[in-house]
Amino acid sequence: MRRRLLAAMVIALLVGFAVVAVAGVANLGARLGEGRPAWLILAGAMELISALGFVATFALVFGEWLAERTGLRVGLVVRAATIVLPAGGLLAIGAGAGALGRRGMPRAKTGSRTIAFLLITNAPNAIVLGIVGLALAAGLLHGPDAPTITALPAAIALAAIVLTLLLPAVSHRRAAVESRGRLRHLISVLVAQLELGVLEARELLRERDWRLLGAPAYYAADNAVLWTTFKAFGHTHPPIATLVMAYLIGSAAGSLPVPGGIGVVEGGMIGLLVLYGAPAICAGIAVLSYRAIATGLPLALGGAALLALRPRGPRPAGAAHRTRARVPSG
Repeated sequence: MRRRLLAAMVIALLVGFAVVAVAGVANLGARLGEGRPAWLILAGAMELISALGFVATFALVFGEWLAERTGLRVGLVVRAATIVLPAGGLLAIGAGAGALGRRGMPRAKTGSRTIAFLLITNAPNAIVLGIVGLALAAGLLHGPDAPTITALPAAIALAAIVLTLLLPAVSHRRAAVESRGRLRHLISVLVAQLELGVLEARELLRERDWRLLGAPAYYAADNAVLWTTFKAFGHTHPPIATLVMAYLIGSAAGSLPVPGGIGVVEGGMIGLLVLYGAPAICAGIAVLSYRAIATGLPLALGGAALLALRPRGPRPAGAAHRTRARVPSG
């Protein structure tokens, strides 16, 4: 497994570096310093909206065990953790949910709420990928129409949505008890946990809470950062449908167990944009700028929130003993 992961990292890095190198890597550093400030500020604002969308969704799913201000800080910390941890979307959310156990969250809710959060935040990505991919394949939108980079990703995304929605229709929880063998038992338990997560997500969606808008904002604003970085460096951005497809498919590489998706996301996005017809040097500059903003700002916000969550000062010595009742002598 380690060798495969290392190979995936190396291949992704080589793809990204090769594309940029062919375009003229000598000019890349100089071009990165030529960005127009107004567009870069707008890119930062879009990423801030994306981070707040993540926090709003986190508060929706886990807020009943957190005070409002504490929920904001914890949400920002978890958002930063999704960047730092390998396969961060799963590990960071799971770790955040586990930490809420100390604040009264039942253990039985940890797994199901984590899955519900992942389903809600990833639903806009899958829906947009399915719709835009099929529209491109049918020629309804301007952009590439090759089935392998339009219809195939769209079919996978829509199939995942349908299977997820249909999962609770067939109960697997009984099979988890009756199944024999470790592997079958493990699979049954995982499927049952996924089913519970789907049911939790459905219940949250039925509430029609305004914080549900956080999920599409989290996706759309982050995607807008990539569009903005094309504008910041004076490049003619690819057609919106092409930009959306490259962003979604390239970002999917971030689910690989690579810290921060470094090399994997960049290589995937640049390679796909070039495959879709964008000039290599323009794609390289825009993607690298996007990644700097999309990782740097959430990490800075998460670091500040983490410092705010720490105790203000050392606990006075003997404080734990002051609450004890004194036993009168004699």
